Amino acid sequence: MSDRIARSEVLILRHQVSVPIGPAAVSYTHRECVMVRLEDGDGHVGWGETYYGPGIGAVASELGMMLHGQAPSQARRLLDGLHETCADSTAISAWAIAIDDLRGRQLGVSVADLYGGRRRDSVRAYASSGGYRDGVDPETSWCDDVRTAVADGFTACKLRIGRFSPGREIPILERVRAETDPAIELMVDANGAYSLPLAVEVGRALERLSFRWFEEPLIRFRGGMSYPGYEGLSVLDIPIAAGEGLQSRGAFASFIARGGADIVQPDVAICGGVGEAVFIAELAALNGRPCVPHAWGGAVLLAATVQFASLIPEPSELAGALSPLLEVDRFENRMRTELAQVPQEVVDGRVAVPTGPGLGIEVDEQALRRLAVAVVG
Repeated sequence: MSDRIARSEVLILRHQVSVPIGPAAVSYTHRECVMVRLEDGDGHVGWGETYYGPGIGAVASELGMMLHGQAPSQARRLLDGLHETCADSTAISAWAIAIDDLRGRQLGVSVADLYGGRRRDSVRAYASSGGYRDGVDPETSWCDDVRTAVADGFTACKLRIGRFSPGREIPILERVRAETDPAIELMVDANGAYSLPLAVEVGRALERLSFRWFEEPLIRFRGGMSYPGYEGLSVLDIPIAAGEGLQSRGAFASFIARGGADIVQPDVAICGGVGEAVFIAELAALNGRPCVPHAWGGAVLLAATVQFASLIPEPSELAGALSPLLEVDRFENRMRTELAQVPQEVVDGRVAVPTGPGLGIEVDEQALRRLAVAVVG
C-alpha cells in the first residue's frame, strides 16, 4: 500500500567547527548527529534526528529495516516493537520523530495536532551558550555571550560553568549579572562538574545573584543509578534543573519521585520522541514541576522540540514566568543553520510554532548530503 513505509535511510552528519568550544569537561572540534529518513510509497518523507555515539548509526539502521512495509498510522505499535527489540532509546527516538513527521505529512497536520493540539502558538526561547572557547578567557566570553544574545532578541540566556574553581567563576557571574538588564533572566549549566559540597557552594552564590536555575551540577550516572545525589541539593533555594540524559518514562518517574529536580528536562532525541516527552511533561505537571526541554542539535531536533514545547502543560493556572522555554543552541552547528529551507528564527524573544504538516520544516536534502560523512546500512 502506498501509505506504508517503503524506504529508510540513516546518515551520519559531521562538520569541523571554526573554534573548539565546549562545557566544563571537554572542547568539541566537530559537530555531529545521526539523521534518519523515512519515505512512503507516495513519496512523503519524514525526518528524525538524534545524537551521535559509537554504534548508534548501525543500531538505527537495523531498526529502520523493521519499519519497512509498516503503516506510520500505527505508531504506537511500531514503537512498542522497537522498544521490545532494542534498549537504546537514542536510536529509537530518531525513528519516533521520523514516524511522527511522516504520519503528520500523510494526514496534512502538524506533529502537535497528532498529540491533541498545541497549547501555545509560540514559545519563549533562551540562548544556550556553547561554553568555553579555546584561547578565550570566560572573563571575556561570558559577558560577550550574554550581550550578543540580548542584541539578537533573547530575554533569557544560559551560561556553561564549572571548568575553573568557584573562586574564579563566581566573580565573573557577578559581573555578568551586574552588566545585564535585570529583566533578562540568567541560568547556568554545570554539565556535572561539581561534587555535592561544591555544588551547594555555587548554588548559594547563584541564589544571591537571582539566577533562574542551576542545571545539572552533579554527575549523571554512577553506581548503576541515574542522577545520584541530587536529593542532597534540596538544601538550596535555587531551582535545580536536570534529566536530559534519562531514557525512559520509568526513569523520569523514579527521578521525580526521589525529588531529584525542581525543573524536569526531557530531550525528545533521548527519551523516546515527542510522544514519550509529552507523557513525561504531564508526569512532571502531576508532581508540581515545570518541564523545560533539553535540545542541543540540528534543525530537525529543534523543530521536534518546538512541537513538543507547544504541548507542555503550564505548571500553574496562569501562563507567565514559569511557562515552558525553548533551548536554542548558540554554538556553531551547520546542521542547525543549513538544513531547514526556512530556518526557525527568534523574533522578540520567541519562536513561532509551525502550522505546516509534520514537523513544519522542509529539509534541504542537498545541504544534508553535503554534510553526510556516512550512510549506514
